[in-house]
Amino acid sequence: MNDLSPQKKSLAIIKNLWRLVVCCAMGGVSAAYSQVFPVKPITLVVPYQAGGSSDAIARTMARLVGKDLGHQVIVENKAGAEGMIGSLDVMKSAPDGYRVLFGGAGSMIVVPALRRTPPFDPGTQFTPISGVIDFSFFLYAHPELPVKNLKEFVEYARAHPGKINYATGNNQGLLTFAYLKKSLNLDVVQVAYKGETAATADLLSGRVQAMFATTAPLMHAKEGRLKVLVTTLPQRTPLLPEVATMTESGYPEFPFSPAGGWLGIFGPAEMNPEVVKVLHQSFGKALTDPEVQKQLAQAGLSYRAMGLEQMGVFVKGQRDQFHHLIRDLGIPLLD
Repeated sequence: MNDLSPQKKSLAIIKNLWRLVVCCAMGGVSAAYSQVFPVKPITLVVPYQAGGSSDAIARTMARLVGKDLGHQVIVENKAGAEGMIGSLDVMKSAPDGYRVLFGGAGSMIVVPALRRTPPFDPGTQFTPISGVIDFSFFLYAHPELPVKNLKEFVEYARAHPGKINYATGNNQGLLTFAYLKKSLNLDVVQVAYKGETAATADLLSGRVQAMFATTAPLMHAKEGRLKVLVTTLPQRTPLLPEVATMTESGYPEFPFSPAGGWLGIFGPAEMNPEVVKVLHQSFGKALTDPEVQKQLAQAGLSYRAMGLEQMGVFVKGQRDQFHHLIRDLGIPLLD
């Protein structure tokens, strides 16, 4: 600056002062915005049909968060395309914190990984807010299949190649059985369904003999109409304490964790960090509330508290893991 004329020196000083004022103002705006957020209702988009366990948990969370923040949180179900419709809806919305997603492995990770042209990048086009909720996943079998556990199932499948038909009612079930088939060299036949409800109906009737699924068919197992051979969780669940884990059954755990999937709260990319912090704290409080914890336990779910940075790393890791896994398994990609 020593080589500048006095007039140019004055202009440079003024410009630097202006930059300083702008930076301070922006910081003040960010802090002030977080102090008044929210000023209107928030919408929690659930990318699944109303009536399921995930929907019920979302509605309890919404009530608790609304009470905590002083503004209603409205649950909006936007089902379709394995959760992609709801995910895209939030991804394209304004990043102001008033429209957030109850999404997870199926809707945000597996859906883009199964497509030649992914509709979005879950690691860069969403803002992690709170989570994660892990699903219980079980291998169910028809009572007439002469097996009592996973080891006997594998032995029977090898002794009867091509004779076991298995149902897939969602992407997690598809991937889990595909991995089991390849890792254990099993010749079993896939029958695809558009959801676990239809798949369970055919499993009960004996049209198919096995299925990896969530807790949706659990009541039929408790009534003796289905068998449960193994859980993909790393430890036994109180829902079915007699059912062994993969490791206890003599097999390694699945390389994607957990095999049943997970859920969390997300917003669009580029959200105000102070608003993210407000939502993170409020949803975190709701997820540890005794009422929500009871609902999670009854549905065979468990909550893992994560910091925002940790959650971001987790999502990107899941994105990369499922991308490679689907290609390693040779699962056909969708257009």
